[in-house]
Amino acid sequence: VHGGSNHTYLKNSYNPKLSEPEEDLLQQFKREEISTTGSFSAHYLSMFLLTAACLFFLVLGFTYLRMRGSGIAENMRIENNRIIGEPNVKVDQPILMNCLYRLHEKLAQMAGDHECGNSVKKGLSIQEAATYLKSLGPEYENAFNESLQWLLNSGEDVGIKYVGNSSDEESITDTTDIKYLVSTRPQMTLTCRFRRAFITATCRSFILLIGIGMIWGVIKYMKYRWYKEEEETRQMYDMIVKIIDVLRSHNEACQENKELQPYMPILHVRDSLIAPKDRKKMEKVWKRSVDFLAANESRVRTETRRIGGADFLVWKWIQPSASCDKMLIMPSKVWQGQAFHLDRRNSPPNSLTPCLKIRNMFDPVMEIGDHWHLAIQEAILEKCNDNEGIVHIAVDKNSREGCVYVKCLSPEYAGKAFKALHGSWFDGKLVTVKYLRLDRYHHRFPQAIACSAPLKPSNTHMNSMSHLRLRTGTANNQGNS
Repeated sequence: VHGGSNHTYLKNSYNPKLSEPEEDLLQQFKREEISTTGSFSAHYLSMFLLTAACLFFLVLGFTYLRMRGSGIAENMRIENNRIIGEPNVKVDQPILMNCLYRLHEKLAQMAGDHECGNSVKKGLSIQEAATYLKSLGPEYENAFNESLQWLLNSGEDVGIKYVGNSSDEESITDTTDIKYLVSTRPQMTLTCRFRRAFITATCRSFILLIGIGMIWGVIKYMKYRWYKEEEETRQMYDMIVKIIDVLRSHNEACQENKELQPYMPILHVRDSLIAPKDRKKMEKVWKRSVDFLAANESRVRTETRRIGGADFLVWKWIQPSASCDKMLIMPSKVWQGQAFHLDRRNSPPNSLTPCLKIRNMFDPVMEIGDHWHLAIQEAILEKCNDNEGIVHIAVDKNSREGCVYVKCLSPEYAGKAFKALHGSWFDGKLVTVKYLRLDRYHHRFPQAIACSAPLKPSNTHMNSMSHLRLRTGTANNQGNS
């Protein structure tokens, strides 16, 4: 027992010592995780700057290597101990080589000083070159002309370029035509080479950044233009909707008040929709809206009217009324007669609830358009035209059974609607009706609780009953005949 208690004591006293560092590490990792997410963009920014710096110094190094001065070319040679072009004159090879080397070093140094900005002269004239070699020793004086002849006949790039009166080297055929000697490989100091490499790398990097900036600017400008075009198009369609609403409202007002003119000046519509401070900014949107209506809207006609002694362009709404809109957007649905007569076997004698559930009024898979449910409601109201007790209709658009729910003012009105609808053919489908408890109806359609105004068809055309009227008229004509 004692050993067990000691074991328990050691276990309990040792565990906290192990858990405290773990908790500290966990809290530290959490802080590091938070700080890491906060510095996400800074991390990538530093990586971008580091990459740009590496590329810059890489370009700087390559530029520096290309600017290094070099000695006389290794391929400079003398063949058969004779000067090319003068085979009968023997030449001392060391003297000729030393002459070319000394001349190359002098010209490379002068070219390097010129490139670094320390000297105006880039090379030596023939007289200056001869004087320079003569100052080195009398043995170089006789080898100078032979060195020029060797350069002229070899045609190889040994770091010394001869220049005549013209810039064309092919026109120089004799040593007397050479007027000037320059070096093609300037010899510069370390400081000068680094400075020139730095300037060159900086200029190239700057040009590269300018190119990238121009491409980025073009992309941003194109995105801005696309955004502006989309915004203007959206504003145009919004403006068109507002214009149509104004013209439609004015047309309805004209039907109620015959003294009003059936048209509206275009400028008057513009002034009523756009505030004076926004007219200049919205000028392009307004012009696009006017052009769109003229080309694509058949319900709006543009005319010229004389108002107050001046001619104005006006808009006229040529659609008769809003009911026609509803007739056009609703698909045709018709009643096709009674399938069977109602009796006690298929019709309850009395109704105990004012609510109905109607099946097979539609097929959700076959319906098209956005307003087909309005045609279903109109068809029910037209079939129950003599029933003034229908206060709420709900079409379940997703119902596979084609269910429609109807609430009436009282059970008596519900029974009347039941007899008018049950067992009827509608759009090729047999309609069946059953009663639904009021509490279940209100649970599904809470908005129906406050409905008390009787619903009526939106027009007097009775489109859904046209097939029945046609059949009745045909039967009467056959009976009379």
